[in-house]
Formats: sequence, structure tokens, C-alpha cells
Amino acid sequence: MKKIILILLFLQFISCSDGKNQELILDAQNQKINNYLSLAQKETISKEMRIRFGDLAYQAIKGQKNDSITRRNYFKVANRYFPLYELEKYKKVTNEVLALGRASKDSATVAKALYYLGDYFFENAKNDSAYWYYNNAEKIYNKIDDKENLANTILHKAYVLLYEKDFLGSETATIKALDISLNISDKLLVYQCYGNLGSALSGLGNYEKALYYHEKALSQIEKLKDNYLYEDFKAQTFHNIGLVYQNNNQYKKALENFSEGLKIENLLKKQPVLYSALLDNYAYCKFKLNNDEGYDELNRALFLRDSINNIAGIIKSKIHLTEYYLSKANKTKALQLNNEAYTLADKSNYNKEILKTLDLYTKIDPSNGLKYAQKYIKLSDSLNDLERATRNKLARIEYETDEIIHENLEISSEKKTILTVSILVAFIGALLFVILFQRAKQKELLFTQEQQKANEEIYQLMLDQQTKIDEVKNIEKNRIARELHDGIMNKLASTRLNLFVLTKRNDEETIKKCIGHINEIQNIEKEVRVIAHELSNDTFSEKGNFKTILTELLTEQNELYPANCIYEIDKDIVWENIDIEIKMNLYRILQEALNNCNKYANAENIYINIDKQEKIVTLQIIDDGEGFNTNKAKKGIGMKNMFQRTESVKGDFDITSEIGKGTKIIIKLPIN
Repeated sequence: MKKIILILLFLQFISCSDGKNQELILDAQNQKINNYLSLAQKETISKEMRIRFGDLAYQAIKGQKNDSITRRNYFKVANRYFPLYELEKYKKVTNEVLALGRASKDSATVAKALYYLGDYFFENAKNDSAYWYYNNAEKIYNKIDDKENLANTILHKAYVLLYEKDFLGSETATIKALDISLNISDKLLVYQCYGNLGSALSGLGNYEKALYYHEKALSQIEKLKDNYLYEDFKAQTFHNIGLVYQNNNQYKKALENFSEGLKIENLLKKQPVLYSALLDNYAYCKFKLNNDEGYDELNRALFLRDSINNIAGIIKSKIHLTEYYLSKANKTKALQLNNEAYTLADKSNYNKEILKTLDLYTKIDPSNGLKYAQKYIKLSDSLNDLERATRNKLARIEYETDEIIHENLEISSEKKTILTVSILVAFIGALLFVILFQRAKQKELLFTQEQQKANEEIYQLMLDQQTKIDEVKNIEKNRIARELHDGIMNKLASTRLNLFVLTKRNDEETIKKCIGHINEIQNIEKEVRVIAHELSNDTFSEKGNFKTILTELLTEQNELYPANCIYEIDKDIVWENIDIEIKMNLYRILQEALNNCNKYANAENIYINIDKQEKIVTLQIIDDGEGFNTNKAKKGIGMKNMFQRTESVKGDFDITSEIGKGTKIIIKLPIN
């Protein structure tokens, strides 16, 4: 008997020792995993080493049994991969923990894994897949009554809808998430909901309400002072408020908010993407308020974005710099930057930025404006169709039959009879059949209505596109007609009149005078070639000094025509700072007026005065010729062209004339 007792005691001792050894081994293994996870999160070591430690943690976890600690560790590994942008590893780990959650019938794990997969697809811009996973995660969180995660998941659905420009749908989902967040007093979620509501309302064009919610978000931040991202939240919210003002063209207020965001300490080090965005928008607002400012900050923002390979930011910076150089009439530099922005946006599928570059091309290279306008319209229509199709797909996901999730159901008793189970299954099956039949009918009706509405919108877009193309064609026809009449026809008429004398006299002196007029035909030929290539603007920029161009025209007037032309040009006018379009139209108006004097007025004297006062250039043309009835003359193409050219640069045109008392034309052109 004593021997048996001793044997039992010995066996118990061995058993306890083995148990303790197992616990020690398990503790050591868990400690090793925790060390790997801690190192993978450490920002002071290189990205490559952090990824390596994440891999080691993953390998150590794989061999462990499927319990709550293991599943929690899988999520920790996924959280290490995501900020390092190791998205494929993130997806692989998440799918594995999803399988473990289903195997263990752990609804919370399944819902969390589905939510993580939603983040993966959202980060990869596969928004329909992201929405599907968020939607399924929402169903489970709602079922297990996890309010915090439910609100967060609904908010992420709202982010997807915002990205797809379904601003009304995003607003509705965010309000739903906000109600839950307020009920559970989750300060961070409340702040995030306010921010997204502001963005959604800004997208709808309701800037006043958007600012209201962004200001509420700013107030909510003060309740998050214990959060380590407190300063980052402030910077982001100032940026959001600045964007609303910027979108509403209130650049001064936008500048103030971007400036507040830039004052946040250590923002460049902690959030370089946000800092460079604030700096770029700050500089852009400075430029919009005064086109002589903002250049240095725009370049610095581009440098920062390039150093962190922020592709979207690089494109936006180059677009803003394109606008800057365009305002300085430096079309060579503007074209270079716009080409770079277009190429990068096209390669990265940033369609909104592609549209912006196409719009800028029409201003940089107006000679090819129609080609770029057509390309813009085609891409815009394509994007509208794609966005509409995606929004329809997201709507269908909402109405699809809910996937029956059995993993969270636990059988309370193994003694349930087969008959009871069969009855319940039959009842549920019949109920589901009725529900599915009704929902299918409802979905079919909704889809038909959406399709009809989409077809109507597409037809209207086609009509709008054709109208725009016709409008561009008419503008171009009128421009070419004016160029031919004001330039070529006038010069040909003048040359013809001066050479007409050869039909009456052909002595040596007459021939010698006419040689100059024959040479003028070569100049006319050159101008025809210039107009044919639609480079009329460059004609002025090639000559450089616009005052020289005007002087040449007026000197030629005195040399070739009998009227005595007296002219004065204000010496204080800096022609290089005046827009080429204004200079071109001023030249053509003066040219047309002189031609009218030579052909019809029979004037002895012509007085020309070009003067500048503040931001107005005034052109006066006075002759002592025969005069005319201005009401009849306004119907002629020459007078119409002078009026249209003045109107095209937002100037004022005034003409007074009486028969026998000469003519006086006063034209006032605004300049920057």
C-alpha cells in the first residue's frame, strides 16, 4: 500500500513538473513574440528591419494553437505591416486570422478581419470590394452589439462613398455613425465624424454647413489632449477648413487656416505628407491673392513631396507651379511643368489631376485648345460614367441578401431533437424564401429606375458636349475672320491703292516709290503664314519691345500716306508686364482705325495718344477728316471688330463723329 502511494506521489510530481515546464516554454515563446512586435513598431530603426521583425513575429505565431491570444497576435502583426505599406503581407495575415475566427466561431474576430480586409481594398482604391467587406463587418458588429466598432465601420463606409463622390450617401452614413458615437461618448469617433461631415457637405457645395462641422471638429479636438495624435488632428482640421475656403475662392481666410496648421510643432517630422500639403496650399493662396508671391513656398513644397515620393502631392505642386508661370507669361516653363504633371498623373491614374492639366493646356497652348478641350470632355464623360457605375454597384451591395453567419452561434445543448431542428430549418427556409423573393423584386425595380436615370443623364451629357464643341468652333471662326480682316485685308488694300499709280505713271521716280510697297507684300505673306499656324500671340513676343512695334506702325503711316500722323506714347508704360492678349488687340484696333482714316476720312492730320493711368491704358485716335454717321458705320465689319476686340479684354469703346467734323475714338483697356 505504501509503495502504491509513493508511486502515485512520484507520478503527480512528474506531472506538475511537466506542466510548469510547458508554461515556462509558452511564456518564453510569448515573450519572444512580444519583443518582435515591439521592435517592428519602433520608428527609430529602418523600414527593412521593422519588416523583418514583423516576419519573425508572424513565423513564431504560426505554430501556436488557435486561441484568443494567437488571434490577437495575428492582428498585431497585421497592424505592423499596414503602416509600412506591406499590404500584401497585411492581406495574407488577415485572411489567416479570418479562417481561424471562423473555425473557432469567434464572431468578433471574423468581424475585425472583414474590417481589416476592407482597409486593404480601400488603400488599393478597389472601393467596391472595400465596401463589401465593411458592409459584412457592420452586420456582425450590429449583431454582437459592439457599438464602438460598429460606428467605426459605418464611418469607413462613409469614407468610401465620399471617395466615390456620393456625397449625400456619405453624409447619411456619417450621421448614423455620429449618433452611435455620441451615445457611447467616444470622443475620437465624434471628432472623425464631424470631419467627414464637413468634407461631404463641401462636396455638395454647402460650404457654410461644411465650415460649421469642421469648426465643431476643431472644438472636439480639445477633448482629445491626452491622445498622442492631438497636434496632428489640429493640423488636419485647419487644413480641412482651409480647403473649404479655398474651394469657395475665399483665399484670405484659407491662407489664415493653412498658416495655423503650419504652426503645429514638429509636424514636418511627424506628418511630412500633411505638412507639405499645408505648405503647398498656403503658397497657392498667397499666389492667388498676389501673383508675385508664393513662388518660394511652392518650390519648397514640391521638394518635400519629391523627397518622400508623395506622387499625388508632386502632381498638385507641379500644377500650382504651372499656374504661377502661366501668370508670368512664361509659357515655356509652364508647359514643361504641365507636361510633367500630366505624365505622372496619367501613369498613376489620378484622373482629377489629368483633367486639371488638360484645362491648363488650353491656356498654355491656345492654338491647340480645341484638341485639348475635346480630350477633356471625353475623359470627363468617361469618369462620370465610371463613378455612376461604381455608386450603383455600392447601392446594390446594400440591397444584396445578407450572408448568413453561423460562426458566432453556439449550440446550447446537444440533446436537441432532430425534429425540432428540422421544424426550425423549414420555418427559416420558408421565411427566407419570402424575404428573398420580395427583395429580388425590389432590387429589380430599383435597378431599372437607376438605369433609366443613368441613360437620361448620358444623353444630356452628349448634348452638352456637342454644344461645347460647336461653341469652340464658332469662337475660332470669328477669331480667324477678325485676323484676316484687320491684318491681311487692310494691308492688301493699302498696297493695292499705292501701286495703282503705276497704271497712270511709270517714270523712274514713281517706280522707286512703289518698290517699298512691293516689299510690303513679303510682310503680308509672312503674316498669312503666322495666322495659318495660329501663332498670332507669338508675333508680338518675338519682337520683344511692344513700343517698337507701335512706333514702326506709326512711322510707316507717315511714310506711306499723305495724312500727317502725330503720336505720343506714355514712357512710363512697362509693356512687358501687360498681357499679350491686351497688346495684340490694342495693336489691331489701332491698325484698323488708321486704315479707316486712309481709306475713307481724307484727313490732313491724325493725332494718336497712348496713355496709362493707374490700371487703365487709354488709346485716343483723332482725325480732322470728313466724318461719318456712327449709327450706320457700327454695322460694318471693321467697326464690329474694333468693338469685339475691346469687349474681349473687358475694355470700354467710345466713338464720336459728325459729317465734316472729323472722328474721335477713345478706347480704355484694363490691365493688372
